[in-house]
Amino acid sequence: MDQNSNPEPKWKGEVKAKVSGPTPDQAWSLLGEFCSLNRWVPSLHTCRKLDGVEDQPGCVRYCAGSVNRADPGQPVGWSKERLVEFDPVGRSYTYEIVETNKGFGSYAATIRIVSVPEGCCVEWSFASDPVKGWTREGFVAYLEKLARGVAKRLEEEIASVAEDKSA
Repeated sequence: MDQNSNPEPKWKGEVKAKVSGPTPDQAWSLLGEFCSLNRWVPSLHTCRKLDGVEDQPGCVRYCAGSVNRADPGQPVGWSKERLVEFDPVGRSYTYEIVETNKGFGSYAATIRIVSVPEGCCVEWSFASDPVKGWTREGFVAYLEKLARGVAKRLEEEIASVAEDKSA
């Protein structure tokens, strides 16, 4: 039987994490820098621009960190990611993975800061081929954990900036 005759459908999902304290604009001023994801995602130790202009479609970043479930023998999981759309007014950007060792085929995601009555929320939506080494449920749970970590780091950074200004 042809292995491609019944491919697993695309994975799609969205995770959200409330950010307590910061306004949407404060949170976006930090998270909206495409090549600074390592400041907000604890498992990333590197995120740097490889090509293009920061925050302009076509910009490519290199991200590396300690998570690589596709090949646990590799100590570092890395990806090259291209910025597809950047919307500072809507406080969002969309990117796609163009090369990786982390088991991804097609993967695109949008990170957005949205206003909620209590402040703001980080939304991370994605569409991807099934990812080697993951179940869909496990991958969504991982993204939920990442989104909560991003929200916590944003809260800490903005609280720190507020303390510095009041000192």
